[in-house]
Amino acid sequence: MLIALCTAAALLVVAACGGGPGPGGSDGEPTSSIVTGWPIDVATMDPATASNDQDKELTLNVYQRLLEYKMTEDADGNLVWDGLASEGALAESWDIEGSTVTFHLREGVKFYPSGNPLTAEDVRWSTERVLTLAGGDHRNGGIRDASQVSVVDDHTVTFSFTDAAGNPAPVSDTLLATFRMPASGIVDSVEAKKHATPDDPYAATWLTSNTAGTGPYHIQSRAVGQEIVLAPVPDSWQPPPAITSVTIRILQNGNAASLIRGGQINEAMFGLTPKDLTDLGEAGFQLIHIPTPDFVFLQLAENTGPFADKLVRQAIAYAIPYDDLVNDVYFGLAERAESYVNVKAPGYEPAWSRYRTDMAKAKELMAQAGNPTIDVAFRYSNAEPAYEDMAILIQSSLRELGINVTLVPMLKAQLTANIRERALAPAGATTEDAMVMNNLSIYIDDPKSPVSFYTKTGENSNYQRFSNAEVDGLADTYQFAELTEDRANAYRRIQEIVADDAGFIPLVRTGRTVVLTPGLTSASFTPEIGMRFWTLRSGGSDPS
Repeated sequence: MLIALCTAAALLVVAACGGGPGPGGSDGEPTSSIVTGWPIDVATMDPATASNDQDKELTLNVYQRLLEYKMTEDADGNLVWDGLASEGALAESWDIEGSTVTFHLREGVKFYPSGNPLTAEDVRWSTERVLTLAGGDHRNGGIRDASQVSVVDDHTVTFSFTDAAGNPAPVSDTLLATFRMPASGIVDSVEAKKHATPDDPYAATWLTSNTAGTGPYHIQSRAVGQEIVLAPVPDSWQPPPAITSVTIRILQNGNAASLIRGGQINEAMFGLTPKDLTDLGEAGFQLIHIPTPDFVFLQLAENTGPFADKLVRQAIAYAIPYDDLVNDVYFGLAERAESYVNVKAPGYEPAWSRYRTDMAKAKELMAQAGNPTIDVAFRYSNAEPAYEDMAILIQSSLRELGINVTLVPMLKAQLTANIRERALAPAGATTEDAMVMNNLSIYIDDPKSPVSFYTKTGENSNYQRFSNAEVDGLADTYQFAELTEDRANAYRRIQEIVADDAGFIPLVRTGRTVVLTPGLTSASFTPEIGMRFWTLRSGGSDPS
């Protein structure tokens, strides 16, 4: 069947309309610029290896993908993703036949600043590149090898999907969603290859600090560790965005809330505590909260050390102060997470609801385990102030069980590397006895991604090194199967098994909250974190 959708361009038409006469001042005329703040600078500008939230927000805005999310406008004028529905971006249309999708690329699209035309070879090379450098999203989406991508002509490219065993997998909305994820950004292969070396054939070093995308923005200037300025790509295939200048200030230890109050930044998603958010809302700033599938969770090293005993792991699950995390850390701007699967996904099961804060039960389980002496590291990201507050509360609760955890805040990129190092260590290798607290955004409304990434044997986010033959078998059988009740029941069974194991413990579903100064509208929300600056509109004034 032929699907021809051009509505990624329509998003920009909506954002550009009604904007008024350009940059404004204190008289309330529309502004064409915004200033936002990040707590840390990017670790990389490469869409293939983006790991922290700032990496992803940047690459979302300077690289484009074959597909984009279909968005709907809510009652407040915000743009919210419409489940698994996708729309054309760099792909103008696509045909589906069995296990193969054929994308027809837009003509006249050029990379910036090189001016090289977008071709099917750029799509093929970008896919080969991400599969070599990372590729988790693609492999989970049925693309495991570059041989599954074929160039038909300069503007036509095909992808053939397979399941875990290499059998053809029918194209579905779930698999197509891979092409709208951050890692699917298309890179200018001609320009990138100029910076490749025999030891770095995919120019990973160069693309860490340089970009080669199609927009809608490009990096106009950058002072490392201080500021990034984005400007629209000139002569883009899309209508120009209403916001023609985006300044990203790297705040380091700066207080984002005070900068918003002082008018120095006018959009913020990062670096704000839940109390900051509540106070800013009470002060009259726009506080937009959407229940996106963003979670915070614990992983316990269960293949060795003190957490190898399931009784200890279950004791920890009962000792977590869930209500305190929701109310005292997030001030009600979060909810208890009872699974690592999105609540909207077919097959969602609140399997962790069995664990309620019950110190008596936790102590009983520890006694059954022999009341072991436990002293381990507790690693977590320092990217958001709330994570530190959560870690302190959990540390205090575990101390009542005789479990001493040493808090180890880390840069998100370092935490990700630590998780992958342990998850991918060879069998028999010495691995650390520790626990980590991490966050995830589930990019599609389907169970297969979290199940595969976090609980299949040998996967790169399976820090706990959980391994269960029934889970592996069910995941392999149903990962690419049609959305039937049998499939949903299989994933419900998986969640029950993983919850009983208690090496993975969901804590809270945070959703996503954005603060905008009065006048800014049309904020966009999708499962992956990051603002699409090109959808914003403004009737307010430039920050000073």
